[in-house]
Amino acid sequence: MRPRGNIEAFDTPKEKYGLTDSIDLGLRIVPVEDIVGSVNRWRDFDARFRIKNKSTMYRYQRIKQAVEQGQIMPPVILYKVRDKYYVVDGNHRVAVAKEVGQTYIDAEVVEFFPPGNSEPNLIWRESSLFERKTGLSGIEFTELGSYEKLLMQIEEFRKEESQVIGHELSLEEASASWEQEIYKPVVGLIRKQRLLDEFPNRTEADLFLYASYHKVAKARLTKQKVSYREALADFKEELPHKTFREQIAETITSLFAPDTQDQCHQGLIFDEDGLIRVTDGCHGCGRCQDRSKGRGTIIHDEDEFFDL
Repeated sequence: MRPRGNIEAFDTPKEKYGLTDSIDLGLRIVPVEDIVGSVNRWRDFDARFRIKNKSTMYRYQRIKQAVEQGQIMPPVILYKVRDKYYVVDGNHRVAVAKEVGQTYIDAEVVEFFPPGNSEPNLIWRESSLFERKTGLSGIEFTELGSYEKLLMQIEEFRKEESQVIGHELSLEEASASWEQEIYKPVVGLIRKQRLLDEFPNRTEADLFLYASYHKVAKARLTKQKVSYREALADFKEELPHKTFREQIAETITSLFAPDTQDQCHQGLIFDEDGLIRVTDGCHGCGRCQDRSKGRGTIIHDEDEFFDL
């Protein structure tokens, strides 16, 4: 049975988000499955982008025949809203692409944004800039400034990898490697440990960034250079009977108190914001400060957190 309804009209997200600003992204390769609507022809297609307006069937059949014969079609023109796309020109080419199971399509893309008058809107803009620089999508933060911090980490990874292989990697090349080698394995642990259940208002990317603070903490406390891989290796390896949250707290606490018999098990935690800090339950015995002399400073609630 053919699905009822229509594809989504671009006016829907335009009005919902108050889209006012745009930027030309140029020629892009776009996943066909992410094209969900049209600017002007949304009434002509059902919810699966199949022809409803029979008067255009001849045009559709000609395009389909050309595609099946291997002819190269010109790029379509799309509007982008977050990770979804709406057709400005090329509705029938998109319909054919979906019909024949095409995975990607060439497109000239213009991205739209709401005004930067609120924190969520500013995070949206930061996300778009991050995606344009790195080529990575689907990484979502809930706090302003997080994308910039993550980009700094990817840049550091790029420098390390460039030194290893002996030539300069582009940011997009390094970002793709970083995602596969660093980000996805750690996010896999976050999912397996169901850590988001403990932090329902946070995202996987939020928790990844909190975990990666360990790189900075370890380098400062040990006064030694710590590579990105070395730091996150502490969290990528599962330990029996230990949750990911416990691993993070225990690993960082051990930097302050290497003697496990005297180690404070409640000095450092993952609080509701996911940031590593000394808890209110710390009575200030000073043993961790004594052990960390010359290695760094312990950060208390009223002080600033480890800053990337």
